[in-house]
Amino acid sequence: MKKPERVFLLGASGMGMAPLAFYLRGAGVDVEAFDDHFREPLRSKMVAAGVEVLLEPVPVKNPDYIIRSSAISPLDPRLSSFRVPASVIYKRGDFLAEYAKKYKTVAIVGSHGKTTTTGMLSWALLQAGFPCSYLVGGRFKNDEMPIGRYEESPWLVVEVDESDGTIDGFCPDITVVLNYDWDHVDQYKEKASLGQTLQCLLSRTKSSVVLPEDCDLQTWAKENLTLNMSTFALGKSAADFSLSNWSAAKACGLRMGVQISDDSFKSFPGMERRQSVLFENEHRSIVEDYAHHPTEIGSFLASRRKILPEHWMKVVFQSHRYSRTKAFAKLFAEELGAADQLALLPTYGAFEKYDAGGDAESLVGHLPPRLRDQTKVFSNYASFAEQNWMEESPEKPDQILFLGAGNIDRWAHAFAAIHAHQGNKVSAFSHFLKRRLSSNSILRKDENLASKTTMRVGGKALWYAEPQHTEDLRSLVEAANFFSLPRVILGRGSNLIIPDEGYQGLVLRLRGDFWNEISSRSDDSFVVGAGSRLKDICKLACRRGLSGFEFLEGIPGTLGGALRMNAGAMGWEIYDLVEWVSFLLADGSIRQMPGHQLDVGYRYCKEAREGIALRAKLKAEGRSDHKNIRSAIKAMAQKRRSSQPREASAGCIFKNPAEKSAGWLIENSGMKGQRVGNAVVSDVHANFIVNEGGATAEDVIALMYKVRKRVRQETQINLEPEVGLLGKNWKDQLS
Repeated sequence: MKKPERVFLLGASGMGMAPLAFYLRGAGVDVEAFDDHFREPLRSKMVAAGVEVLLEPVPVKNPDYIIRSSAISPLDPRLSSFRVPASVIYKRGDFLAEYAKKYKTVAIVGSHGKTTTTGMLSWALLQAGFPCSYLVGGRFKNDEMPIGRYEESPWLVVEVDESDGTIDGFCPDITVVLNYDWDHVDQYKEKASLGQTLQCLLSRTKSSVVLPEDCDLQTWAKENLTLNMSTFALGKSAADFSLSNWSAAKACGLRMGVQISDDSFKSFPGMERRQSVLFENEHRSIVEDYAHHPTEIGSFLASRRKILPEHWMKVVFQSHRYSRTKAFAKLFAEELGAADQLALLPTYGAFEKYDAGGDAESLVGHLPPRLRDQTKVFSNYASFAEQNWMEESPEKPDQILFLGAGNIDRWAHAFAAIHAHQGNKVSAFSHFLKRRLSSNSILRKDENLASKTTMRVGGKALWYAEPQHTEDLRSLVEAANFFSLPRVILGRGSNLIIPDEGYQGLVLRLRGDFWNEISSRSDDSFVVGAGSRLKDICKLACRRGLSGFEFLEGIPGTLGGALRMNAGAMGWEIYDLVEWVSFLLADGSIRQMPGHQLDVGYRYCKEAREGIALRAKLKAEGRSDHKNIRSAIKAMAQKRRSSQPREASAGCIFKNPAEKSAGWLIENSGMKGQRVGNAVVSDVHANFIVNEGGATAEDVIALMYKVRKRVRQETQINLEPEVGLLGKNWKDQLS
């Protein structure tokens, strides 16, 4: 394999792919990366390293290789444009195995402890001043070192994953086998199959092997290999495993020609999600660990029972993959049976399709009777937090252990944040987000909102945030869910009244280059960020000679607000232009939905209210001379200026009923010029209430009540508000 000049990584945020991105970029390769589920701080660190993080799974440059995560199917439609030549598409493990052949490769394998041992060895080698490149499948605690690193050195240390079959392509100089249990049942039908795979890897090893003592692989290696061999003692508990992994790293270092000092072990920061103590006082300990195999769970629980024997042991578990859960259901239940209290989260399926036989519910029936009736499966954090898990027992202290893969680590950190701040959700909210937001994102408490609306009235938001990108937005939404904070998206603040007492929740505003991007397409369309101003979309369409966008010129809002409200003017609505919309859904997933499938009505879109619009593809009605388009825009603008007030307002206040326009009804009821305080019914257009300066939200609402009451008396028609009222219900305010 030649060294590539540029690569494209699809599914780049996984702990297999992300180290590869850092390593290749360090080697001078141009790296473009896409993932629809990045997390901070990983994304920002990639950008800082020079990786081009893309908004769409389409590389800007022509890559030498397309490298896909094992979670991405080879039949994924996103790969269809790269089919010729087919050889440029690699699964991550296959690419790394081929690329590693030019180096003296150290392969660290095993069912448990690969990430920690790879991290230990990489750390110790650098502490000893021994240059090497490495790829580690997990983050160092406090991000003490990057997860992937390139050095001008013949040595490459890699964590080799057996789960997807790509282990068969590696031909290392040194192989370290930590242990092996039957796992990844979709790949290996029995333990012997995994053993044969490891034997084949040892047979392809060029120089040395490092194996655990009293292991059947050691017996086999002595009989079949002529390589240098080192052994280490295999631990039996979670605490022993740490020493065992260190012994393996030291033995490997000797085979590389390095005497590793035990001082490196003392200074080793550890790996995230490995026996992480998140909170501790005399009454309660909260610990999180990545254990997701019965053997790992058993050793970890035994270790914690030994560390805190007098503590009540409460376990929260999330299983990883349906196939593993289904195959080992009885073993999982047996090990979890050591808990005094147990809660389950739904199985994290990764890329596997749902299988009821491997869901969390399938474990309950195998639990001991004392746990069977009390164990619940919690699908959301709020329902979990409402249970007695938050309450400390007056009788004895407890330790709450969060185990597994998926998003259980964030449950653990949210739970610990509440304890660290003694139940204060406001402080816990910001604590939880401290390391989860990029540095350029804005998060402020008690932010005044009046200046952020076109009406210029209202109070403060408890929390106000401007996420830098989708990952920050997802983290903010997730945090709001964890801490039971209501949330709302704010665009330019038109069509909205902020109450004088403000909003006791999180106000999100999509501002900045990421959200304002407007990308032209060759099919007379645009892909537009939700924070883009409608006026800017209109201008760009005019320059390109695309018609159908003219009505947007005078609507004072952003695309996100327009999609939420189905904004319109001059007989047009925004969804007349929409080809598709990408939404962030409540569960954190992103879904792109065709415009014709959306539930759209007058000033309403169901999906845009239930989710958050991120981007949309807007399709032109056709082409026209830009002078004609500009003329149409000018005519609409003149009509708007002559018929609408220029003072601060929220736009049209009431919806138009079927009988007559709201403006006509208000004017003919004699309400033009009526006021409450400095809120006034406009003399230019009766369906506008304007702020003459210093008006309050209470003034506006009182005037709306007054107008609505008069129209009902005169015409028996009930006007319904078109503007929103943040955090409140109009029915309660206007009844």
